[in-house]
Amino acid sequence: MQTLTILLYIMLGGAVGAACRYLCQSMATRWTTMPGWVALMVINTLGCLIIGFAVSWLTTDLSTLAMQHLNPLQHQFETNELNDRLALIAVGFCGAFTTFSSFALDNFFLGCRRQFWMIFNMIVSCASGLIAVAAGWELGLMVAT
Repeated sequence: MQTLTILLYIMLGGAVGAACRYLCQSMATRWTTMPGWVALMVINTLGCLIIGFAVSWLTTDLSTLAMQHLNPLQHQFETNELNDRLALIAVGFCGAFTTFSSFALDNFFLGCRRQFWMIFNMIVSCASGLIAVAAGWELGLMVAT
């Protein structure tokens, strides 16, 4: 029953996060002259602020977890100790509002103990993401023609 409850909190937070992302991007487009990428950058930054606050506030015994485990959220998933508020805010809302916040949180925890792997993850993730988008673009063009 615990897993079903957690999944419901994640889905609820995800629905709200996705809607907020859409509304924020729509408002930025309508009410400002910011280019779309700037609005996305602001949303990503806001999501990072929210996830950092939520995890530090809602994770029990963060100092012990940070020393024993690379990522407290991952530890809580593995031990089935993820609480409802973390599921709702960090995993659900922030995950749907901006997956970049999850990426940044993981890199934060990597950087706390393994700076090389943080830099490696950031470079490889960004580079492979750009390459995958370009490959997907080309595949889409081939299928469309």
